[in-house]
Amino acid sequence: MALFNNMKLNKLAILLILVSGLFSLKAQEIDLYIVSIKGTIISSDNAEPVPYAHIINPRIHGGTTSNADGYFSINMLTEDTLIIRAVGFVDYKFTVKEFPPKDSYEIKLNPVRYLLNEVTVTEKNRLKDQLGLPDAKPLDVPIELRSSTFNEKPSFLAAILSPASFLTYHLSGEEKSKRATLKAIQSGKEWDQFSMYHNLDNINRLTGLDGSEADEFMVYCNINNRLPYFASQMEIEFQIMDLYFKFKKEKTEKVETPETPETPGK
Repeated sequence: MALFNNMKLNKLAILLILVSGLFSLKAQEIDLYIVSIKGTIISSDNAEPVPYAHIINPRIHGGTTSNADGYFSINMLTEDTLIIRAVGFVDYKFTVKEFPPKDSYEIKLNPVRYLLNEVTVTEKNRLKDQLGLPDAKPLDVPIELRSSTFNEKPSFLAAILSPASFLTYHLSGEEKSKRATLKAIQSGKEWDQFSMYHNLDNINRLTGLDGSEADEFMVYCNINNRLPYFASQMEIEFQIMDLYFKFKKEKTEKVETPETPETPGK
């Protein structure tokens, strides 16, 4: 009886070994199957597609890339492991866990999160100093005259990017008044600079004119001036001498050809 039971157990053990061997052989056959994997790569944060992610198969040192919508398709063996890599995301390892594979997979990538240490901004570590930038100069415009839109005349591109500010600059009476006041101030400053060399003292020094004749020539220079207010001293003095010779020539011609008085009508 005991011998019969032992034979029965031996047969059962042999049967189990044969069955497990068949399953192992079947598994090995499955591992060698080529499958087509299709799927979409999305972000785990907001479910937005991850475009142009790299799907790499290390076994063949190749792979593919997802399109603008995060979709990809690739052939692989069932034993392969794919590495999915995208900028700003943690690498993801993909393996086929079922056979046959699903029609489509949704793969979620986790964004990379960096823990930054506390930063203390000091005078020595200013970005301006590191980049070698000069100190900013204060705006040379009184606060009450500063524009609430643009400090300079905006381009037509500003009408697209900031239409409200563009219209305010051109249509607001307050903005126009500010610009007119600034223009008058600037003109006054420019005239002060110009008149440093365009004056009676300089005319007397260059031409020798004085008195009423110098005053008359000064008016002549003002009428015929063609120089901008920012002209240099040399440019101003050259113009004074040029106008002086014209002034003398016109006066000489006027003396030599006196006006003929009109004959009264009969």
